[in-house]
Amino acid sequence: MTSASQQPREKLLENPPSELSTEELISVLLGTGAKNNSIKNLSRELVDYLRANLGTKVTVGDLTKFNGVGKNKALQIISALELGGRFRTTREKLKTYSAGRGEFIHGDCLDGLKTLADNSIILAFTSPPYHNAINYADHIKKLGGEVRYWERKEQSYQFYKVFLVDRFKELYRVLKPGGHNVVNISPVAWGGKRMALPFHFVCWMEELGWQFKEDIVWEKGIVKDKRSGVLMQHPYPGYYYPSLSVEYVFVFQKPAGEKSKNNIYHDRTAAEKRANRMDLTGYQEQSKNVWNIRPVAPRENIHPCPFPEELASRVIRYYSYMNDVVLDIFAGSGVTNLAAEKLGRRHIGMETEKEYIDYAAKIISCANHAGQTKPSTGQQDEQRRPA
Repeated sequence: MTSASQQPREKLLENPPSELSTEELISVLLGTGAKNNSIKNLSRELVDYLRANLGTKVTVGDLTKFNGVGKNKALQIISALELGGRFRTTREKLKTYSAGRGEFIHGDCLDGLKTLADNSIILAFTSPPYHNAINYADHIKKLGGEVRYWERKEQSYQFYKVFLVDRFKELYRVLKPGGHNVVNISPVAWGGKRMALPFHFVCWMEELGWQFKEDIVWEKGIVKDKRSGVLMQHPYPGYYYPSLSVEYVFVFQKPAGEKSKNNIYHDRTAAEKRANRMDLTGYQEQSKNVWNIRPVAPRENIHPCPFPEELASRVIRYYSYMNDVVLDIFAGSGVTNLAAEKLGRRHIGMETEKEYIDYAAKIISCANHAGQTKPSTGQQDEQRRPA
């Protein structure tokens, strides 16, 4: 959606003013964009009520108690309040940093996702935090020399489930019908147990409405653990613990209402398809659902557990077109954003740790200066970000 065709409320979210009265905010959110135009027919009491409850839950029943407010008007006002929540999140909680053809949003992705419009993203690719395997806050302190070591912190599995479900539910709203949500995930060990996280995760996603589409195994080749050595020390049945050399890449799709539109190419032009024709050199290996990709070596990246750029590149090539927006809600050190930049996509990364964002912006800038990015096809260059 171009800025010329945006509604006043969308323009407000894209270019929030430094100061705005509550009356002006309500006016813009209700669709007119002019002070008092939308609220002139509302009672003073109702305007005061809206001012007091702009950040809280308001029901249709609450609003229909005011004279002149029926169900339809109440629903319109509630919609405005919800969008107002996105506006305040953009202004007060989050900071945005440009990086090449994309940007990073500093803050919780649950807040960041609320600033994006419905059905605005074609591809999401991420690797969520693996339960409590990494203490990211302490890892940042270690990078800064504040501590020598970081330690894992206890966290209930139920809390972790709610954490993920809340964020992937909001992602479902943001993704375009027919678009894909690709997730790199693996089992985690804690308290002497190996948690079957990927398999639980698939069920959680299906309950949210995501359609399971593909399971890809990322074979890392290099094995860091010594689990298989147990059998060497005790060569008897019952002592077999295979070394962990793979992770999973699950592909989910947001179903479209019509079968013919349940894809990302139904509305592409012939010229667009030609511009995105892929070089299939080496495809014989990639055509299998086992991808052998070298993991990131220690000291290659400041993040404690980044996935390799090649993993992100394959996902982006197979599930998006140039100039599409690629989103990573747990961006880390920006590997998804870097791969998207190099492949001529627009991109958004969401990350809670500013140090990782600074690092990601730097590597994207270096890639651009080195000429490693693809030129744009020029079809959607005016769209820095989805409306």
